Amino acid sequence: MIGDVRAALAIARKDIRNLSRYRIAVASMAFTPLYQFVIPAFLFGAAFAVNGRATGLTATLGTDDLTGFIFLGGVVAGIVSTAFWGMAMSIRNEMDMGTLEPSWLTPTSHEMFVIGRAIGGMLFLILTQAALFLFGILFMGLRLRPEMLLALPAVLLALLSMVGIAYLLAGIVLLIREANFFIDTANFLFVTISGVSFPVTLLPGVLQPIALALPTTYAVDILRVQALGARPLFGVGIEYGLLVAGTAIAYPLGRWAFARAERTMRRRGMLSQY
Repeated sequence: MIGDVRAALAIARKDIRNLSRYRIAVASMAFTPLYQFVIPAFLFGAAFAVNGRATGLTATLGTDDLTGFIFLGGVVAGIVSTAFWGMAMSIRNEMDMGTLEPSWLTPTSHEMFVIGRAIGGMLFLILTQAALFLFGILFMGLRLRPEMLLALPAVLLALLSMVGIAYLLAGIVLLIREANFFIDTANFLFVTISGVSFPVTLLPGVLQPIALALPTTYAVDILRVQALGARPLFGVGIEYGLLVAGTAIAYPLGRWAFARAERTMRRRGMLSQY
């Protein structure tokens, strides 16, 4: 157990060291969400404002804080992207570099490769979110309330559930030849259906049951309730229960899927290709 923890920390340290050498890439981790999500979402929402107030948002969630709505959604969007790209897609990067087989032959538990990248990804996620919040405060009128800290357990639960999802995705990545399109599409759909950009009550009826099955939906809703005073979907207590239940399902399911994909890969002799 101690050896696995040390291995996970070593993997995280390696990833942090490698990425920190590419300073432009590190800067783009904060810049990319701005032009891909934050600024377009803010401008789109502001275009429908009435006398400077987001009346539609007020009617739907009970708050007209458009900036806070967008930036807090970005926290969960960052967690999802870290799981999809920093954890799951990193397995594909190992395959492309031809280092997956040597890594797999070490005595380290293979699940630790995902955990290690989760630790490394969390560091960059924290730095990225800090930079985004600073930009929002300086240029977009973002106001952070101390009450948002009350939603920290929900954010941590969302992170744990996304580690489970990352295991599931990593298992799929092990078995398919071209993972970029799959990860990119799945990441977009997961973020959208979680209600990061708009309330899930505005989704088409066929998508709402899917949204209500995702732990991230409740994490972002709890975060907005605590930080903005928004109206919850079901009540904070109920949503915490659903978030815990979703995490309890997602994590072991992801671990099982990853182990199953690894066995399939070994049986087919696919490991020697990488």
